[in-house]
Amino acid sequence: MTRKLRVGVNLLWLVPGVVGGTERYAVELLSELVKRDDIEISAYALPSFALAYPELAAAAHTVVAPLPGGRHVVRRVAVENVWLPRQFQEQRVDVAHHLGGLLPRCPAPAVVTLHDLQYLAYPEYFSAPKRRYLQAAQGRSLHRAKYVVAISEFTRTDAIRAFRLDPAKVAVVSPVVRAMQIPDDAARVRAELGLTSDFVLYPAAAYPHKNHEVLIRAFAKLVGGGHDVDLVLTGAAGAGAWGSAHTTAPRIAELSRELGIAERVRTLGYVSTPQLASLYSEAVALAFPSRFEGFGLPVAEAMSVGCPVIAANATALSALVGDGGVLVDPDDVDGWAREMARVIDDRVVREKLATAGRARFAELASADTVDRLVDVYRKAVA
Repeated sequence: MTRKLRVGVNLLWLVPGVVGGTERYAVELLSELVKRDDIEISAYALPSFALAYPELAAAAHTVVAPLPGGRHVVRRVAVENVWLPRQFQEQRVDVAHHLGGLLPRCPAPAVVTLHDLQYLAYPEYFSAPKRRYLQAAQGRSLHRAKYVVAISEFTRTDAIRAFRLDPAKVAVVSPVVRAMQIPDDAARVRAELGLTSDFVLYPAAAYPHKNHEVLIRAFAKLVGGGHDVDLVLTGAAGAGAWGSAHTTAPRIAELSRELGIAERVRTLGYVSTPQLASLYSEAVALAFPSRFEGFGLPVAEAMSVGCPVIAANATALSALVGDGGVLVDPDDVDGWAREMARVIDDRVVREKLATAGRARFAELASADTVDRLVDVYRKAVA
């Protein structure tokens, strides 16, 4: 029988409720890895991770790092390069998986997950110090890793081109996609959130690349055309931490007031997974105008429950949506207004999109994500 691999998973970058979609990626993946009987997982995480996910932390044999909660980036980098390598050696880790895109000093064969290279496409969204740091660290990390795990073919192609990587060492392993479990009391959850009208949903942190402004302008045209509908925004306010783009939340509120639709734009902030599932099931449509996505997990989640999807025809979203939704140029304000109106006005269109979305999700869910990843682990050790 093949010996179990000891896999060390670096989660020190994961600040619950702050890092956005990468948190869901890590949690869903780890939840599947701990079920395997051919590997032994040890996770290295912040105290806040263990508090947010106690059962998962226990199942993953989590070792809590000597760090406080929050994004203490300089201290975290120091811990990754001093404390973490010692942990890997003491635990006799066979392979280390760094899920945050960068590779610190590591005594074990390393696998790095790369979500996207947004800082190359939109450098203006990052401060000069962070751009310099990423330019210095990203390529070096990817070249030092035994294998790079790209979450989409879009990200894989981007990485190979940007850093002249050997294509043989860059594997596409898509995120674990799981059908959202709609609570039995979804309608009650909706009422508790104060949503009494039909609504379009956009779950995304308030960062510039998420393109809220185009959606707000399109929504104003929709309301101006006589549609009795709300726009519901969920997600973190945008941390602006460590040189990332500052939050666009104030601009979203300001523009909504300028266009006279402030009462129609409902900003709920970060919501729980059951609440989000309820919103997907109750929404008349998902509008996802993001200019840059390495994958686009909320789109897959919406399709899983039959929420009609209107998404940006950009980056990884085009391939993700496929025939499961409607694609619109991310900056076409009139196009977004037109497609939202079409979905809202026509029940037949909604039903067709719901059916197409469920079919596309079934294709995504059938991917052998964890098997592919464990195969990458074994190749890295070999």
